[in-house]
Amino acid sequence: MKTSIFSPELVFLDFFTKLKVKLKQLIKTTEIATFCSSLSKLSIIFADIENDTRVLEYVSLLDLPEEEIEGLNIILAGSFKTSFSYGYKEKEFVFIRLERDSSFLEEEHKSALKGLIIHELLHSVQRQRGLEVRLRNSLVFSLEFFGQLASLIPPGTFEHEEILRFLREISQMTLYTLKDIFVNVEMIKRGYCSLLLEYIGVELSYDHPEKVLTPKFDTPFEKGHIRIKDLSEFAKAFNFTVSLIPTWLPAMVLDVDAFDYQASRNLKHFVFDKYYTNPSLITQEMWNIENIFLTSFAFAKSFHVKWFGALFNLALEYLLGEDFVFYHLSKASELVEQIYSETNDREQKKLAITPILKAAYVQKSEYPSGIQQHNIDELLKLMKEYNIDKDEIAELEEILDEEETQTGHFFQGLLQLSIMILVRDLKHVTISGQIHLINLFGRAIFTLLQVISHLGDDCDNIYYHDVRLTTKRLIRVDNYFKKIDLVLYLENITKAAIFQAEEDPTTEEVKELLFNLDFFDVPLTNAYIDTGLAMIRSTKIVMNRVPPEDLEFPEVASQFIGIIISEEKFEEEELEYIDMILVCAMIATKNIPFKLIQPILEAFISVHKVLDSENKSEQT
Repeated sequence: MKTSIFSPELVFLDFFTKLKVKLKQLIKTTEIATFCSSLSKLSIIFADIENDTRVLEYVSLLDLPEEEIEGLNIILAGSFKTSFSYGYKEKEFVFIRLERDSSFLEEEHKSALKGLIIHELLHSVQRQRGLEVRLRNSLVFSLEFFGQLASLIPPGTFEHEEILRFLREISQMTLYTLKDIFVNVEMIKRGYCSLLLEYIGVELSYDHPEKVLTPKFDTPFEKGHIRIKDLSEFAKAFNFTVSLIPTWLPAMVLDVDAFDYQASRNLKHFVFDKYYTNPSLITQEMWNIENIFLTSFAFAKSFHVKWFGALFNLALEYLLGEDFVFYHLSKASELVEQIYSETNDREQKKLAITPILKAAYVQKSEYPSGIQQHNIDELLKLMKEYNIDKDEIAELEEILDEEETQTGHFFQGLLQLSIMILVRDLKHVTISGQIHLINLFGRAIFTLLQVISHLGDDCDNIYYHDVRLTTKRLIRVDNYFKKIDLVLYLENITKAAIFQAEEDPTTEEVKELLFNLDFFDVPLTNAYIDTGLAMIRSTKIVMNRVPPEDLEFPEVASQFIGIIISEEKFEEEELEYIDMILVCAMIATKNIPFKLIQPILEAFISVHKVLDSENKSEQT
């Protein structure tokens, strides 16, 4: 039965004819009507998902070219039954297909049904904006490139055409997944996150976990060997895993309110616990997919290509038995080279990349199976390029031979050192205003964290999650002041992982210092922030030896701070801020009574004048 009393045209088939009054009211709600109004030729069809006859009859009468009707019939009769939207030129068709006893039709899940309808409508809206054409162009580009990569499969394992067919098979799901991600991102950004989460929750039986059928796929993995014999079975496992990405990814990385934030995390845990049970290694790689989304998401072709590339790479790595840890170390070294090529700082590049190369050498020595020879050759070439000589390699091997060496912690320590160096340089580019480099640094840090995550229980999980979460927030926030705040916090926790220094400023002290500098109009430059942090550190060192209540404390603290400051080189006009920075630092330093700030300042001015006078005498 059709109705066109109001736009859009509504079609109720099968048992939906009894629900048309309730459904008409739902379509009239502001949230749904908003999207309907932007589509001039829209039909919404409600049909029984278990009965194709009526809906096929309806489609056969549509004013569409024969090939379009055939395409629709293939979708409707396919084994993958779901609601979907379909477009031809300016015409849009939204098919809402449900079972008679579907939870979506229960009154308590009215919001979930609304979320489902909005989701499908947005597919039509985005298609009318030209998204479909752009995505397909990007997919064709990616398929051509990865078709060439199929030559990596050893001869005699699979026919070349068989590999290309496999890539085409998984390409459709990577395309559908990306379209779903774009729709879900728009829903969240328009304030419909709760509706989206309710829709996904009902779709995945979140409230009825006993209804979830745990998937089982035969996808054996062994490093360095092609164990998969049935590409069709592997494609099913791969497509199933990828198809779930839009259900948990967008809400995990976008800004949502507190209620939705917790709900999105609960839903993600549900997906990983109930659905991502096999294949386990593909599940681990979902972290890498999340990192790519986080650092590169855009509606532009640049992100489309990265998305298709990441998923095709994942499939080929798994198929080839590639060592995931070594693969990510290679990616990290590529990113570090890219970062420092932009900053043109070869010395810093060597500092950051050397621990990564050493970690890769450790992985090669401890777990040689699964690492492709061309990757080993590239590693040895880079080690030679960065002057990691025979003595350093011999030292590495000696450490690995020692019985008490815990390889996992040693390996992690190398990566943490590289992350610390990257974070320190990230602070400099952030404060100097080179914001465009933040994503590159973020991708490098995320890639190294991806390697650490593969170590499992050997990892310091608190460190891993703190750095990961802070980097995510840094990339996502637009406020410049908050970016500086986050990058200083990031530096703090990465330093603590390496040095575990009690004298280092705590997170709270760093935040307070930054607030004070801004409040008192001290320019937020690298030099001033570093000076404030040095003052806090120096004061804490003194406190460990002289208690603040000691009458000598202001004098000792000011002298020690004065000596530290004298090592810094400030321009004449910069010196006017030093006294104010000291006040900001003293306010921020924990356990310093406010009544001591003025005595410390007076003593510091006195000491600073003496030191300044001595410096001028030396220059003369």
